[in-house]
Amino acid sequence: MNDGQKNIALVMGQFFRVVNKIRELEKRAYDFGVGELLFPSEIHTIQAIGNNSCINVSSLAREMGVTKAAASQMVSKLATRGFLQKVKSLENDKEVLLVLTARGKLAFEGHEKFHTALYEDFIKEMDGIPEAGLRMIHGILEKIEYHVDRYRE
Repeated sequence: MNDGQKNIALVMGQFFRVVNKIRELEKRAYDFGVGELLFPSEIHTIQAIGNNSCINVSSLAREMGVTKAAASQMVSKLATRGFLQKVKSLENDKEVLLVLTARGKLAFEGHEKFHTALYEDFIKEMDGIPEAGLRMIHGILEKIEYHVDRYRE
């Protein structure tokens, strides 16, 4: 293995450590101001619906990068817990649209505050990196994403 390949292996090793740490965070539940714990997959579903008013399950699945079945299961779970409701489309009787309830909106707003604080901290950490360096990091992440997508297919 030459030096370039060793450096790429170091980058990939670091990347996979970060992915593993994110996976660990994905297993933890948090309270986003509703007095009930929500797992990241649940709050991210609420976020996707909050950001895309009256979205249907197929569009939600595409937005989140999950299967329609997985999105449908999560929607049913969150509807049962009172975070969202399913409503019939006025234009198409067969289409079901997803709308946040007051409780869902509260969780959505709590999550937005959480993300704002997280991004502010992250921006402080990244502040000294020149724009060219940030573009390079973005390009590297795009290449990693491309190859991960190839293995997902």
